[in-house]
Amino acid sequence: MSACTLVPSQIHHTRHGTPSHFLRRKGLSIWIDLDDLDAANGQSALFSVDRFNLLSFAQRDYGPNYRHRKPVEPLACYARRLAGKLCPDVVIASVHLLTFPRVLGVAFNPVSVYVLRDGDGRDALLIYEVHNTFGDLHSYAGVPNHDGAVLHATKLFHVSPFFPMDGEYRLMIRGGGPNGAVRLLMRYLRNGSARLTATLRGTPEPLTTRGIVKTLCKTGQWPLRPLMSIHFEAVKLWIKKVPFHRRPEPPAAWSEARSGK
Repeated sequence: MSACTLVPSQIHHTRHGTPSHFLRRKGLSIWIDLDDLDAANGQSALFSVDRFNLLSFAQRDYGPNYRHRKPVEPLACYARRLAGKLCPDVVIASVHLLTFPRVLGVAFNPVSVYVLRDGDGRDALLIYEVHNTFGDLHSYAGVPNHDGAVLHATKLFHVSPFFPMDGEYRLMIRGGGPNGAVRLLMRYLRNGSARLTATLRGTPEPLTTRGIVKTLCKTGQWPLRPLMSIHFEAVKLWIKKVPFHRRPEPPAAWSEARSGK
């Protein structure tokens, strides 16, 4: 099993209610083994870990390393540190991350998901790390009661200025690894009604030099595409006169989610 795979994907965002809104675009994620970054770094001449390349992964974009010039803690250690607080009796055998890679040194990651598994390959802890366009970060971390479980999280973090701060999330990830399709679901609810549903669906492919070039061309990725897409859609919502909500002070670095149906 390779330490890192490409995950070309389809991303859908559906805003429910009035006015409604729909976004569909191609995306490119990676599924990377945080315990084996050295092996990932050697998979292709066009991919690097913690240094510039056509495609790269930088630990300083995440968790306790965010906004630091250099990583202050390996991400695998950070994830296990959270596991020690939320599921202290479980021995974590693997830590993987689903995330957007940097393209020519530039990246914006609205959501990245850490998947921690036990020795039997079962999901032991899930960490949904969310970034907003204001440069803030917050993680929702929870212990699933079974693989593919839906986590329930109280909304504490300002993401879109077109939604208020109250409400809840339903978070789910299924799959991951070289042989299984990946499905990611994030649903925002207010008063029990869905207001936004965001999904990502993709199938892992080998991360090779040829694969990188092919996948970049196929998905049309370029630096800051996700961020520019977000702002483009925001203009559309502004034209539709969707109410605007100001950014509050960001919360603590992480909060606990609970497993549900």
